Formats: sequence, structure tokens, C-alpha cells
Amino acid sequence: MPSAKIKILLKSSDAIIKLAAPKVVTAGVNVARMGPRIILRSTVELLRANLLTRIISCITILVFDIVDLSRRRISKTQFTVNVLLSLLMVVGGTIGWNFGGQWIVFELLGSMADIVGGMIGAGLVVFLSSFVFGKACDKLIESDAKKMWKIIDPYIEKLPKDEQKPVRDCITAACLKRMYACEDRQVFAAELVDVLYQAYLDEAAREDAKNEGLVA
Repeated sequence: MPSAKIKILLKSSDAIIKLAAPKVVTAGVNVARMGPRIILRSTVELLRANLLTRIISCITILVFDIVDLSRRRISKTQFTVNVLLSLLMVVGGTIGWNFGGQWIVFELLGSMADIVGGMIGAGLVVFLSSFVFGKACDKLIESDAKKMWKIIDPYIEKLPKDEQKPVRDCITAACLKRMYACEDRQVFAAELVDVLYQAYLDEAAREDAKNEGLVA
């Protein structure tokens, strides 16, 4: 970037800082003066999430799935399952919040009672609905992760029995997504297991050397 443009950028940043600084200081002073009251009030307002905020949260989560779909890291079937699960969480969370806020009573908490009840109700309904939905999908649909594990498992089973679990535990959902997007998944799986196994051996060797040093 030419030096002239850098100077303009620095001047613009300076101006923004000078403009924003008084407002930041004022906000800080207000928080200091109000103390926990303003923080509690803000928290209460955030916890009183309505349907709109849940939908926005759902869309935010789905953005990651859309990115994965565009990069071919997940299938269209998996994307559809993720969308349905997100919608189920929105609906279940809303129903659970309203039910819990009305029927789960914590009289000692005063004005916070409906919030605590709503949180518990939403948590229970979302957990149960997600659990049932997940079980149903497992029986009806083979997920992308399962397909990838079917390819990876034979390579892991070639390793010594005691060293299979540590390697398996190192394979994350991100690894499986990258593998799904790969043209040659067999090669990817073989290389992935080799790299993780070598990393495990190196770590084990370092630990042994460290222990020997401590004993000596």
C-alpha cells in the first residue's frame, strides 16, 4: 500500500478513536456508577429471548453449514438434517421457555423465577427433542461422519490394539469434513491415520524420555 494511503488510513483511524473514546468512557462511567444493577438488568433482558432472537441465532449457526455445503464438506442430506435440527431447537426452545416460565415455580428467586423456569424448560425440551430426532436420523439416514468412519476404520484397525483409541480420539469433526470434500478419500484416510499415529508415537517417546530423565 502506498505511503499516502497508509497516512490517510491512520488519520481516519485517529479520527474514529477520538470520536469513539468519549462515548466509551461515558459508558464505562455509567457502568461503574450503576454497578451490578445495570449488568443484571442487561442479563435479564438477554435471557428473555423471544422467537425472533432464536431465529436469528438459528440462522447464525446455519451460516457455518452453508459454508460447509458450498465447500462440499457436507452432503445435501446432511445439510437438510442440520437445518431441521436447528429449526427443531428454535421451536422446542420457544415452547420449553414458555412452558417452563409458567409452570416451573421458584418463588424464592422473585422476578428471576420465570427466567430460571424458562431456561430449565427450554433446556429440557431442546435436549429431549434433539435426542429423539438424532436417534430417528441414525436409523433412517447414514450421516456423512459415519460414511467417513467406514473408510477410516480399516486403517485404524491395522494399528496395534493399545494404540487405536488414542488415534481415533484425535480425529475431529473438522477432519471428517475435510475428508468428505477430498476427491480421494481412501488416500486422505490413510495419510490422516499415518500422521496421527506418528504424532502419537512422537509424543509417547517424549513422555518416556521425560520420565527417564526424572528417574535418573
